[in-house]
Amino acid sequence: MPKLLERLWVLGLVAIIVAWIIIAASWYINPWFRLLEHAFSDLGGIDANKPWLYNYGLIATGLLVVGYSIGLYSLSREKMEVVGASFVFIAGLFLALIGVYPSGTRPHVFVSSWFFIQMDLAIIAIGIGLAKRGSTLGRYVAAIGVLSPVLFVVVEWLIGWPSVALAEAYGILAIDLAIIISSIEYRKYATKV
Repeated sequence: MPKLLERLWVLGLVAIIVAWIIIAASWYINPWFRLLEHAFSDLGGIDANKPWLYNYGLIATGLLVVGYSIGLYSLSREKMEVVGASFVFIAGLFLALIGVYPSGTRPHVFVSSWFFIQMDLAIIAIGIGLAKRGSTLGRYVAAIGVLSPVLFVVVEWLIGWPSVALAEAYGILAIDLAIIISSIEYRKYATKV
């Protein structure tokens, strides 16, 4: 069983693929959606065509992220990696909750915001943990976790994000990049164990 847990790091990459497929499929069946006008969550709102696709897709992606966190935890050797894996676990739960509380429900903005905040904290902690293990890539991961929210705020302050969806796409791509980079290291660690 432990060997299986150590291989769960790959679920981070699977979650990236599943999330973008869900967004693309939901966008396809909702041709009214405009990246520069809406929020991705509108694809799961009451006015969307087949909102269940987007919402159940987020729940499934959230569960994949929870599985990913377990894989990270099993490969962790530094306390900061454990902290990062814990933040990823919580972020996965919040991602699933976005599907449970879709656009238009009272807790939606809270669970959406906390998903991104938890992932940023996770990325910083994982990056620091990897760097303490001697990984050069860990520094890049930590830098993404620190710089992406700073850049987000700077863009908002200087020109404002044209839409919530564009801001979300930026945040998702930063998370995806950090997961891809850290997965290069965790793949090495999984094969050594």
